[in-house]
Formats: sequence, structure tokens, C-alpha cells
Amino acid sequence: MEILDISHLVRPFGVREGSVVLAESVGYFPNTVHLAVVDPGVGSLRRPLVLVTVEGSPLVGPDNGLLLPAADRLGGVESAWQITNRELGRPDPSSTFHGRDIFAPAAAHLAGGVSPSRFGPQVEAGSLVQLPLGKVEQAGDSFRGEVLLVDRFGNLQTSFRRTELGQLGLGPGDSVELRLGGRRLTAVLRESYSFGAPGELQVIEDSHGNLAVCVNRGSAAELLGVPAAGSTVVLARAEPDPEG
Repeated sequence: MEILDISHLVRPFGVREGSVVLAESVGYFPNTVHLAVVDPGVGSLRRPLVLVTVEGSPLVGPDNGLLLPAADRLGGVESAWQITNRELGRPDPSSTFHGRDIFAPAAAHLAGGVSPSRFGPQVEAGSLVQLPLGKVEQAGDSFRGEVLLVDRFGNLQTSFRRTELGQLGLGPGDSVELRLGGRRLTAVLRESYSFGAPGELQVIEDSHGNLAVCVNRGSAAELLGVPAAGSTVVLARAEPDPEG
């Protein structure tokens, strides 16, 4: 059995952020048991889950919206099971450390061939907690989306894709207007970080196909005052400079 640690860099309580990291990772690991714990509701009535996906790789974690975007990337939820069987975890689980006492043992048992049905009662997939994640809405000549992830470099991954740029008729070298945190700023569409001058505010397509707001050799999060994921962002064609 091989264990790979994807990330411990999700901010505390960042369920939405963790769901993005998980969803963007699962496709690279076929036939894998995926364990994810971002669990501010630990010890409450939220359910500990095993999700069996259509693709086959199970997901283990809390029923707080963390797992469903990843399940969607794996074809959707085929079946869901609540973890209640104390024989497959610590017999006296802590009320504050379910990652150690419930989720990690469940993942280990799954990797060892234990059937998901042994963990407890089946749960209706429609009852699972969902997060409204990654929506993009068109409003006239602009698009409204959200910041999905803020990485350690201060890059802001957004829910926008290349599709929105095409609909706005924009390409590399064009200027775009960003409305974020009550501010309007102009950024330049670039193919990669180094195509702009140091300190330039840019929009690029990141490695997952999302548009990211970044600063060449700087932090867009620091510049724009965006501390975490979930902020609303508007993307529009920049108005031409009347003096230019």
C-alpha cells in the first residue's frame, strides 16, 4: 500500500478551498482511496461518510460539502455510506479528532478490501451537503464568478474559464477589468507569468484550465486584499483609455 500526502496547506476551516484542492487532484490517481479532512463541524451531528464513485475510487471524509466536487470529477456518487461501525475505527473516538479516529481507519480498511457497506447504513445521495461552488453568471457584457483558491504565492484561482474570454472576444495581450472587493482594476491577459513586467497585474490560464489573477513576482492576494477563497469577482472587457 502506498500513501501519498497531497496537501496540508488548506487554510483552517477552509472547506470550500479544500474541496477545490481535492477535486483538482483526484483525476491523477486512479484506483485510489481518497481521504480528505477539513472538518470544522467535528464532533457535531454532521455525518462521517464513505462515498463510492462511478469511476470506482472511494472518498472518505465529512458530510460538509468537501467531497462532492471530487465525486463529480469521478463520475458522480454511486452510493454513500455513513460510518457508524465502531469495529472499523477506534472504539472510543475523540469528539475532536475524527481524522485520526474515524476517517483514517476507514480509508485504511477500504484500501485493505473492506466493503463500503460494512461501515454503516446507506445514505441517500440527494441528502448529502453540497456547496455552491464555481458558478459563473453572465450579466450583460460581464461575467460574475468567484475566487476558488488562493495559493501560497498569492495567485487567485477563479471559476472563470477560457470560454468567458472567448465570449468577451479577448485574447493574450488584451486588457480586462476586474471588480473585486469593491475595487475596479485593470489586468493584462498573459500566456504565462513571465510575459509581463515584474509587478504587473495579470490574468492567466492556470494548470487546471481556470483563469487566475496573479502578479508577476508578487502576490495578487496581497495587492487586492483578498484573504481567502469565496470572494465574488467580476470579469469584463476593459474600457479603452480616452487619453491613450
